[in-house]
Formats: sequence, C-alpha cells, structure tokens
Amino acid sequence: MSIATRVSVACAAVLLLSLLLLGSGLAVGNGIRDSNEGIVILARALQVQDRNDQSQRAIRLDLGEATRMAEKGVPVSPSRWKALSRALDEFEAASAADPSASPQFPFSGVTAASVRTRTASARFVAASRSLVAAARQDGSAVKSAMPMFLASLRQLETERSRSREALVAEIGGSAERNRTEAYRRIIWVLTGGFFAAAIIFAMTVWLRDRLLWPIVSIAARLREFNSGDAGGAIPGLHRQDELGELARGLAEYRAAVEKRAVAERRADFLAHHDVLTGLANRLLFDNRLAHELARSRRTGDQIAIFAIDLDGFKGINDRHGHAGGDQALKRVASMLSGCVRGDDLVARLGGDEFAIIQAAPDQPAAAAALMKRLFAASAATAQEDIEIRISVGVAISGDAQDGEELHNLADLALYQAKSEGRNTGRFFDAGLKERERLRMHLARDLEHAVAAGQLRVVFQPIADIGTLQPVGYEALLRWRHPDFGEVPPDQFIPIAEKTGLIESIGLWVADEAFAAAAAWDPAISLSLNLSPVQFRKAGTAADLIACARKHELAVDRLEFEVTESATLLGSHRDEVLRGLALLQASGARIVMDDFGTGHSSLSNLKEFPFDKLKIDRSFVAAMRDDKSSASIVKATIGLGKSLGVTIVAEGVETELQLRDLRRWGCHQVQGYLIGRPSRAILDVVPPATAEHAGASGQLAG
Repeated sequence: MSIATRVSVACAAVLLLSLLLLGSGLAVGNGIRDSNEGIVILARALQVQDRNDQSQRAIRLDLGEATRMAEKGVPVSPSRWKALSRALDEFEAASAADPSASPQFPFSGVTAASVRTRTASARFVAASRSLVAAARQDGSAVKSAMPMFLASLRQLETERSRSREALVAEIGGSAERNRTEAYRRIIWVLTGGFFAAAIIFAMTVWLRDRLLWPIVSIAARLREFNSGDAGGAIPGLHRQDELGELARGLAEYRAAVEKRAVAERRADFLAHHDVLTGLANRLLFDNRLAHELARSRRTGDQIAIFAIDLDGFKGINDRHGHAGGDQALKRVASMLSGCVRGDDLVARLGGDEFAIIQAAPDQPAAAAALMKRLFAASAATAQEDIEIRISVGVAISGDAQDGEELHNLADLALYQAKSEGRNTGRFFDAGLKERERLRMHLARDLEHAVAAGQLRVVFQPIADIGTLQPVGYEALLRWRHPDFGEVPPDQFIPIAEKTGLIESIGLWVADEAFAAAAAWDPAISLSLNLSPVQFRKAGTAADLIACARKHELAVDRLEFEVTESATLLGSHRDEVLRGLALLQASGARIVMDDFGTGHSSLSNLKEFPFDKLKIDRSFVAAMRDDKSSASIVKATIGLGKSLGVTIVAEGVETELQLRDLRRWGCHQVQGYLIGRPSRAILDVVPPATAEHAGASGQLAG
C-alpha cells in the first residue's frame, strides 16, 4: 500500500473519529438541552399550579368572608359577588388550560395527577358557585351548602398536593437522568477523544519513522551529493511505496552522477594525457612548463626541458606493424617514466616525440644525470624484441624565458643530436644559439632572396654509362647570400621547408628550369627535386604540369625526384603519393632519390611504381673500400634490372668507380666525373673529366 493511501486511510480514520466525537458531543449537548427543556416545562407547569393555588386560596378567602357576611345578615354588594363570580370563571379557565393536564404533555405521571387536579378544580368551582348562589338568596342557606364546598376544597387541595409532588418528583428524576446521561456521554466522548489522540500519536510516530526520517536521510544524501561525498547508504531502497521510488530514483541519480563524474574524470584525463601511453599530452606539458617557469622565478630553481625522439620509429612500424610501433611507444613511455623523479613530468607530444620537464636547483648537473640514466635504460633494451634508441636535446631555462622559447631551444639541441648520428644527446649551448641566430637570419633573408636575385638554378648532367653522353640534367638550387656567400642547400632547404617558403620557391625553381629546358634538345630530360612539404598545398602537381605547358615543355621529358627516407616519405605520405601519381599519369617519370639510406626502401618500392632509382652517393663513395657498400650497390642494380627500373649512381668521381659501375650493369651516372653543376649545359661530356674529380659537396636541392 502506498504512503498516500496509508496517510489517506489514517487521516480518514482520524476524521471519521473526530466526526463521531463531534456527533457524540452534539448528541450529549442535545440530550442535556432536551433534559433541560423537560425540566423547564415541568417548572412552568409547577408555576401554573402555584398561580392556580394562589387563585384558589384567594377565592376561598374571599368566598368565606362574603358567605360569613351573608350568613350574619350583613349586606354584600353586588359588585363583590360579581367580582367573586369573575374570579371563579378565571380560575376555572386557568385550571382547564393547565398544560400538564394535556395529553401532549411529555410526562405521563404528571399528566394523570394534573387531570385529577383539573377535575377537582371543576368540582371546586361548581361548589363555590352553589355556595355563592345560596348566600345571595338566603344567608341561612350558607350553612347547608358549606359541606359540599368544603369537601370539594379538600379534594382540590389533596389532588393539587399530589400533582405538585408528581411535578417535583418528575423534576428531580429528570435532573438525575440528565446528570447520569451527561456523565455517560461525556465519558464516551472522552474515551473517543483518547482513542483519537492515540491514533493521532500512532500516526505521528508512523509518519516520523516511515516518512519524515527517511525523507531527512534522503535529503542528507542529496546534501552529500552536492558536497561531493556520495558514500552514505540510501534508506528505503526496498520499500514498495513512493519513498521507495524516491530512494531508488536517488540511487539511480547517484549512480548517474558517479558515472558522469567518472566520465568527466576520464574526459579530463584524456584532455591532458596521451591515450596510448598514459603520459601527459602537449596541453598538460605546456601548462606544467608555464607553471614551473613561474615557480622557478620564486624558488630559484632552473627548468630543464628534454626533447626526445625515438630513432627509427618508421622502421619499427615497417618491421613489426602498427601494433609493434604502439608497443615501442609504450616501452619508451615506461622507460622514461622509470628514469625520472616523482616531481618530473614525462609527456608524449605526438608521434614519436617525447619531452621531460625537470625542475632542480643544481642544473645542469641534474639534467646530465637524467640524460645518463636515459641512455643507460635505452642500452638495456638491446636484447629485447624491439630495441629502443633515442635522440635527446636538452635546454636549461634562463632569465625571463618563456616555455615556447625554451622548448624550441631543446628542439635545436635535439636536431643537432640527430644530425650527429642519432642515439645521442646534446645540450643547447652558445654555439647552437649562434647557429639558431644564423638560421633565423637566413630564414628572414630567404623570404626576399628570389626578389633580390640571390637564388639561381644550376644544372648537373646525368649521363649514359656507356657513352657518357648527357641524357638529362638535374636542376639544383643555389643561394649566394650578400653577407655569407654561398649558402649550402642542406642549410637553407630545411629552413625553406620549415617556414613554408619551399612552396613558392619550388614553383619558382620549376619555372626557371622549365624555361631553360624548353630550349634544349627534346631528347634531353630535366630532373627536378620535390619536397613533400610542397604537397601540403593542394594542386601542387597540377601547378607543375601547368607550368610545363606554359613553357611548351613536354611532360614526358620531366623527372621528379623524391627522397625515400622515412622523414620524407613518412611525412605527408598520402599527399605525396597522390601528387606523384598525378604527375606520373601525366607522363612524367618519378625517381626515388638516395635509395638505400632509408629504413623502408623495399616497402616504398612496393607502395609506389617508381620509374628510376638513384643510388645514394655515400654507397658509391665507399664501394671501393667497403664490401657492404659494394654489395648494396650491386644489389640495387640487380633489383633495378629485375623490376625493369633505370638505376642512376650519384657521386661518381673516379674512373675506378665508373669502371665498376659499368661492370655491374648500372644504367646512368651522375657526379663530378661527369660534370659539375653549372648555369649552362654541355652537349657532349668529354672523356677526360676524371682530372676534375674531387670531393663533391652537398648538391641536393
């Protein structure tokens, strides 16, 4: 039964009992009122009897005096006899009108006595009139009429006395009955009131135990929810009433709140942590770095930022799949976390990029100790299925240095470490700072280099290995800086890629090279280096094709070179492959540059149908002295023959190198032995170029 039904029933019972008590009270009141009215009626009847008694006594006295006078012969005035007759008439009328003698009188015992009294009164009146008549005719006749008068008088007095006694007895009885009934009904009312009070008390206790206390407990749970403490038990979960529904609803609400809190904590965790490794993400890293830098200004501590890259991550992915790559990233996260102190922060910033924030008063000694631990932990993975090798760059905070600047300095140190052979660490120092200053200077000047006429395109021949006649030229970019002179391409090309200038500069180089090639022998091809960054701009391939058509240069004379290293083919991979496919579909040939230096050369050949492979100059330079390099060169030439792909050897500088490449079946050669890069091209390459052989510089562009 529901609480509402129970309360309704209890309230109805109390209301019914109250109505009964009210009815009883009214009944008691009505009874008392009726009893009082009966007493009043009796009292009024008694008053009538008293008045009749008084009239009867007055008549008796007046009649006695008048008859004595008549008996003595004393004359009685007619008016007195008339007055006496009138008094008898009035007495007779009053006696006849006595209400207690009426059949409707509520007291039968009094009525009988009153009827007898009324009869005696009638006899008394008749005897009195006979006595008056006798006295008026003859005074001597009074004596003979007197006995009848006296007899009627005695009878009237006797009956009137009985009637009075009956009235008095009835009045007393009525009063006693009224008292007894009133007492009985008052007792009944008090008993009913006691039961009503007991019911109300029981109902109050029930409401307190079964309604109020559970509501108070539920309200307490709600307050606990608001204060964040939701551990208290909720009463009434098993009740089958409204409070049970409320308790279960509250339990469901608490479960939903707790679920939402868990979800919010999870969302907050995901917003500040990397899902795969559980490390802090870039957002938390930036916030923590800003906090530590602000705190260091108060404490005097110095902040060390470690920029960490996992070496060869693409190769790990290629060899072990993405699951293996994820496992490697988790292993790095575990390794880094195991090397730091409890108050250091390890973060994964994206891909294979990690970072550490270390605050300590004894920098750079603390940073050096941590770097030592990092490389010791890395070396300990040598026997694991996936060996972990890292490159580390460290920067120590200075005065008034913000987080972004400090992190950039650590990245510079990391870049230096990777350029020195990877699996090593470097601290940012004044030399790096000077190189960074120079890089920023070059970046600013590079923006205006085209307009200032500082950039130029040169062409290096690519010759057939049998005839040494040029079959094509590779367009290379050179920069003569007004202050620094010739800036090496491997110095300014990365700057152009990082700043995004490579897109505009690349199209400028294409326009210059296409304009020059349009005047060449149609049999001579033009090879142009492309950066994957150029493909970030949608339509790069279409722009190149349009540029060739503008200069009326056949697209099938064009060769586009891309490096096969993990850095290039791994970055913007989809955009690069789509662009290369469009160029190849338009008739151009796609060349894999620096083949063999990356971690996934064969995988790249599988994913894209390259038209030509260029053996990196490092293998050509060492193949006379290093058997492994010679084996790689021979294997690459054999691979090209199997795939039907043209093989070009870069960096050919000696006749001995040329002889070996001919013997192994290489198709084309390029290098200082064939010709140096120049603004003008050669129609024929003289055989006696070996005398110009020497150490070649960086020619990539």
